[in-house]
Amino acid sequence: MKPAFVLRRNNFRDNSLLLDLLTQDEGRITAVARYSKKQAARIKGMLEPFRLLDTSWVGRGEVVTLTQTEEKGRYRLQQGALAQGLYVNELFLRAFQTHEPLPELFQRYREVLYTLETGENLPAVMLLELELLENLGYSLNLWQDDQAGLELREDLTYRFRPEFGLVEAEQVLAEPNDTLIAGRLLLALRRPEQMPLAAWRELRFVLDRLWRVLLKGKTLYARQLISELS
Repeated sequence: MKPAFVLRRNNFRDNSLLLDLLTQDEGRITAVARYSKKQAARIKGMLEPFRLLDTSWVGRGEVVTLTQTEEKGRYRLQQGALAQGLYVNELFLRAFQTHEPLPELFQRYREVLYTLETGENLPAVMLLELELLENLGYSLNLWQDDQAGLELREDLTYRFRPEFGLVEAEQVLAEPNDTLIAGRLLLALRRPEQMPLAAWRELRFVLDRLWRVLLKGKTLYARQLISELS
Protein backbone atom coordinates (compact mmCIF):
# COMPACT_ATOMS: atom_id res chain seq x y z
CA MET A 1 0.00 0.00 0.00
CA LYS A 2 1.34 3.41 -0.98
CA PRO A 3 0.26 6.92 0.11
CA ALA A 4 -1.58 8.98 -2.51
CA PHE A 5 -3.85 11.99 -2.96
CA VAL A 6 -6.57 12.37 -5.59
CA LEU A 7 -5.80 15.39 -7.77
CA ARG A 8 -8.73 14.94 -10.15
CA ARG A 9 -11.41 12.37 -10.93
CA ASN A 10 -13.82 11.74 -13.79
CA ASN A 11 -16.47 9.15 -14.48
CA PHE A 12 -15.13 6.42 -16.77
CA ARG A 13 -17.44 3.92 -18.45
CA ASP A 14 -19.93 2.05 -16.26
CA ASN A 15 -19.02 1.67 -12.59
CA SER A 16 -15.52 3.12 -12.97
CA LEU A 17 -13.65 6.31 -12.15
CA LEU A 18 -10.61 7.72 -13.95
CA LEU A 19 -8.27 9.26 -11.37
CA ASP A 20 -5.19 11.42 -11.44
CA LEU A 21 -3.26 10.61 -8.27
CA LEU A 22 -0.27 12.23 -6.62
CA THR A 23 1.69 9.40 -5.04
CA GLN A 24 4.62 9.61 -2.68
CA ASP A 25 6.96 7.29 -4.56
CA GLU A 26 5.93 7.48 -8.21
CA GLY A 27 4.70 11.03 -8.57
CA ARG A 28 1.60 11.60 -10.63
CA ILE A 29 -0.16 8.54 -12.03
CA THR A 30 -3.43 7.91 -13.85
CA ALA A 31 -5.54 5.07 -12.51
CA VAL A 32 -8.88 3.41 -13.06
CA ALA A 33 -10.97 2.51 -10.00
CA ARG A 34 -13.71 -0.03 -10.61
CA TYR A 35 -16.59 -0.63 -8.21
CA SER A 36 -19.86 -2.54 -7.96
CA LYS A 37 -23.22 -0.83 -7.55
CA LYS A 38 -23.13 -1.85 -3.91
CA GLN A 39 -19.76 -0.12 -3.44
CA ALA A 40 -20.57 3.04 -5.44
CA ALA A 41 -21.48 5.42 -2.60
CA ARG A 42 -18.50 4.44 -0.43
CA ILE A 43 -15.95 4.48 -3.26
CA LYS A 44 -17.13 7.78 -4.73
CA GLY A 45 -17.14 9.37 -1.28
CA MET A 46 -13.59 8.23 -0.65
CA LEU A 47 -11.99 8.94 -4.03
CA GLU A 48 -12.27 12.71 -3.97
CA PRO A 49 -9.62 15.45 -4.00
CA PHE A 50 -7.81 16.21 -0.74
CA ARG A 51 -8.23 12.67 0.63
CA LEU A 52 -5.09 10.95 1.88
CA LEU A 53 -5.26 7.32 0.75
CA ASP A 54 -3.31 4.12 1.03
CA THR A 55 -3.45 2.49 -2.39
CA SER A 56 -2.13 -0.40 -4.43
CA TRP A 57 -2.40 -0.93 -8.17
CA VAL A 58 -1.39 -3.17 -11.05
CA GLY A 59 -0.22 -2.29 -14.54
CA ARG A 60 2.84 -0.72 -16.14
CA GLY A 61 1.35 1.42 -18.89
CA GLU A 62 0.03 4.96 -18.89
CA VAL A 63 -3.11 3.92 -17.00
CA VAL A 64 -2.96 1.50 -14.06
CA THR A 65 -5.78 -0.22 -12.21
CA LEU A 66 -6.37 0.26 -8.49
CA THR A 67 -6.62 -3.00 -6.59
CA GLN A 68 -7.05 -1.73 -3.03
CA THR A 69 -7.74 1.65 -1.45
CA GLU A 70 -8.16 2.80 2.13
CA GLU A 71 -8.84 6.32 3.31
CA LYS A 72 -6.31 7.49 5.91
CA GLY A 73 -7.46 11.08 6.33
CA ARG A 74 -9.15 14.02 4.68
CA TYR A 75 -8.51 17.73 4.46
CA ARG A 76 -11.68 19.81 4.58
CA LEU A 77 -11.08 22.94 2.51
CA GLN A 78 -13.77 25.56 2.22
CA GLN A 79 -14.47 28.66 0.12
CA GLY A 80 -11.24 30.49 -0.78
CA ALA A 81 -9.05 27.71 0.60
CA LEU A 82 -10.88 25.20 -1.61
CA ALA A 83 -10.20 27.32 -4.69
CA GLN A 84 -6.53 27.56 -3.73
CA GLY A 85 -6.32 23.80 -3.22
CA LEU A 86 -7.85 23.20 -6.65
CA TYR A 87 -5.31 25.61 -8.13
CA VAL A 88 -2.42 23.66 -6.59
CA ASN A 89 -3.91 20.41 -7.93
CA GLU A 90 -4.05 21.88 -11.42
CA LEU A 91 -0.42 22.94 -11.22
CA PHE A 92 0.64 19.36 -10.47
CA LEU A 93 -1.53 18.11 -13.33
CA ARG A 94 -0.22 20.60 -15.88
CA ALA A 95 3.42 20.83 -14.92
CA PHE A 96 4.55 17.25 -14.20
CA GLN A 97 4.69 14.14 -16.33
CA THR A 98 3.35 10.85 -15.00
CA HIS A 99 5.66 8.45 -13.13
CA GLU A 100 8.09 11.23 -12.17
CA PRO A 101 8.99 10.70 -8.46
CA LEU A 102 8.28 13.78 -6.33
CA PRO A 103 8.70 12.61 -2.70
CA GLU A 104 9.61 16.02 -1.26
CA LEU A 105 6.83 17.79 -3.13
CA PHE A 106 4.35 15.16 -1.96
CA GLN A 107 5.15 16.07 1.63
CA ARG A 108 5.01 19.80 0.91
CA TYR A 109 1.64 19.34 -0.79
CA ARG A 110 0.35 17.62 2.34
CA GLU A 111 1.68 20.44 4.53
CA VAL A 112 -0.07 23.07 2.42
CA LEU A 113 -3.38 21.19 2.62
CA TYR A 114 -3.00 21.14 6.39
CA THR A 115 -2.46 24.91 6.34
CA LEU A 116 -5.46 25.50 4.08
CA GLU A 117 -7.75 23.62 6.45
CA THR A 118 -7.68 26.70 8.68
CA GLY A 119 -8.61 29.04 5.82
CA GLU A 120 -7.27 30.52 2.61
CA ASN A 121 -3.55 31.24 2.66
CA LEU A 122 -2.23 32.56 -0.63
CA PRO A 123 1.33 33.13 0.69
CA ALA A 124 1.61 29.42 1.59
CA VAL A 125 0.41 28.51 -1.89
CA MET A 126 2.90 30.87 -3.53
CA LEU A 127 5.83 29.48 -1.56
CA LEU A 128 4.84 26.00 -2.75
CA GLU A 129 4.70 27.36 -6.30
CA LEU A 130 8.31 28.50 -5.98
CA GLU A 131 9.28 24.96 -4.98
CA LEU A 132 7.36 23.48 -7.91
CA LEU A 133 9.07 25.89 -10.30
CA GLU A 134 12.48 25.07 -8.83
CA ASN A 135 11.83 21.37 -9.40
CA LEU A 136 10.99 22.21 -13.03
CA GLY A 137 14.22 24.13 -13.61
CA TYR A 138 12.89 27.61 -12.90
CA SER A 139 14.93 28.24 -9.75
CA LEU A 140 15.36 31.85 -8.60
CA ASN A 141 18.78 32.65 -7.15
CA LEU A 142 18.18 34.85 -4.12
CA TRP A 143 21.84 35.73 -3.52
CA GLN A 144 23.64 36.56 -6.76
CA ASP A 145 23.05 36.92 -10.47
CA ASP A 146 23.73 33.76 -12.46
CA GLN A 147 26.01 35.35 -15.07
CA ALA A 148 28.53 37.58 -13.32
CA GLY A 149 28.11 36.12 -9.84
CA LEU A 150 27.58 39.56 -8.36
CA GLU A 151 25.55 40.00 -5.18
CA LEU A 152 21.95 40.99 -5.86
CA ARG A 153 21.03 44.62 -5.30
CA GLU A 154 17.60 45.81 -4.25
CA ASP A 155 17.80 48.87 -6.52
CA LEU A 156 18.28 46.81 -9.71
CA THR A 157 15.88 44.89 -11.93
CA TYR A 158 16.78 41.41 -13.19
CA ARG A 159 15.71 39.27 -16.12
CA PHE A 160 15.04 35.58 -15.61
CA ARG A 161 15.39 33.03 -18.40
CA PRO A 162 15.37 29.29 -17.70
CA GLU A 163 18.47 28.71 -19.83
CA PHE A 164 20.71 31.06 -17.86
CA GLY A 165 18.82 32.14 -14.73
CA LEU A 166 18.98 35.69 -13.42
CA VAL A 167 20.94 38.49 -15.04
CA GLU A 168 20.86 42.24 -14.56
CA ALA A 169 18.17 43.55 -16.92
CA GLU A 170 20.38 46.13 -18.62
CA GLN A 171 23.09 43.58 -19.43
CA VAL A 172 21.09 41.58 -22.01
CA LEU A 173 18.64 42.32 -24.80
CA ALA A 174 15.01 41.61 -23.95
CA GLU A 175 13.39 38.44 -25.28
CA PRO A 176 9.66 37.53 -25.32
CA ASN A 177 9.93 34.89 -22.60
CA ASP A 178 11.87 37.01 -20.13
CA THR A 179 10.43 37.57 -16.67
CA LEU A 180 11.40 40.86 -15.01
CA ILE A 181 11.97 40.63 -11.25
CA ALA A 182 12.87 43.48 -8.92
CA GLY A 183 15.98 42.99 -6.82
CA ARG A 184 14.06 44.13 -3.74
CA LEU A 185 11.63 41.19 -4.19
CA LEU A 186 14.43 38.65 -4.54
CA LEU A 187 16.04 39.94 -1.35
CA ALA A 188 12.70 39.93 0.47
CA LEU A 189 12.19 36.26 -0.44
CA ARG A 190 15.13 35.36 1.76
CA ARG A 191 12.77 35.97 4.71
CA PRO A 192 9.23 35.43 3.40
CA GLU A 193 7.77 35.51 6.91
CA GLN A 194 8.69 39.21 7.01
CA MET A 195 7.51 40.16 3.52
CA PRO A 196 5.06 43.09 3.30
CA LEU A 197 1.77 42.85 1.45
CA ALA A 198 3.14 44.78 -1.53
CA ALA A 199 5.90 42.18 -1.99
CA TRP A 200 3.39 39.31 -1.99
CA ARG A 201 1.39 41.08 -4.68
CA GLU A 202 4.53 41.56 -6.72
CA LEU A 203 5.41 37.88 -6.29
CA ARG A 204 1.95 36.87 -7.50
CA PHE A 205 2.58 38.77 -10.74
CA VAL A 206 6.00 37.13 -11.17
CA LEU A 207 4.63 33.63 -10.56
CA ASP A 208 1.81 34.11 -13.05
CA ARG A 209 4.36 35.21 -15.63
CA LEU A 210 6.67 32.23 -14.97
CA TRP A 211 3.78 29.77 -15.31
CA ARG A 212 2.70 31.36 -18.61
CA VAL A 213 6.21 30.90 -19.97
CA LEU A 214 6.65 27.36 -18.64
CA LEU A 215 3.21 26.19 -19.79
CA LYS A 216 3.54 28.01 -23.12
CA GLY A 217 0.51 30.19 -22.50
CA LYS A 218 -1.89 27.38 -21.56
CA THR A 219 -4.68 28.56 -19.29
CA LEU A 220 -4.69 27.59 -15.63
CA TYR A 221 -8.44 27.54 -15.09
CA ALA A 222 -8.35 27.32 -11.30
CA ARG A 223 -6.12 30.42 -11.24
CA GLN A 224 -9.23 32.43 -12.13
CA LEU A 225 -10.92 31.21 -8.94
CA ILE A 226 -8.36 32.17 -6.33
CA SER A 227 -8.78 35.53 -4.69
CA GLU A 228 -6.06 38.14 -4.87
CA LEU A 229 -4.50 39.54 -1.73
CA SER A 230 -6.27 42.73 -0.76
